[in-house]
Amino acid sequence: MFSITFVLVFLRYVLNQSITGANEIVTILFIYTTALGSAISIDKNEHISIDIFVNYLSLRNQKIIKAVQLVLLIFLHITIFMYSLEWIKTAGGYLMPATGLPRIITIASIPICCLLSVLYCFNATRRLFTNFSVIDKN
Repeated sequence: MFSITFVLVFLRYVLNQSITGANEIVTILFIYTTALGSAISIDKNEHISIDIFVNYLSLRNQKIIKAVQLVLLIFLHITIFMYSLEWIKTAGGYLMPATGLPRIITIASIPICCLLSVLYCFNATRRLFTNFSVIDKN
């Protein structure tokens, strides 16, 4: 993605040229990178959080709060997944203007991310209850 962006900037500002559809490709790559990164960060417990009060609790209570967070994340991602399928039915058939690719290629990142997030939530919950700590070690 970086190399494509670098080439596009070079072509545009140095050679005064452009590659048709390359901006859309970079945008699609950025969307998928962000979606996959957000799902992976659930498994690694690297999402932004304000845990100043949670850190004062016992390890048992921290695990309970973490379990509640994971269950809420599972419900959130299942809900987003269900709504994204309806959205794909509505908007997925349109074509992107520059590349002519169907929009479903971009929109599919949402349900893919949601499914991965649910899987990572289950994995984090499993680790939480098998004595592998998911709590940050600060």
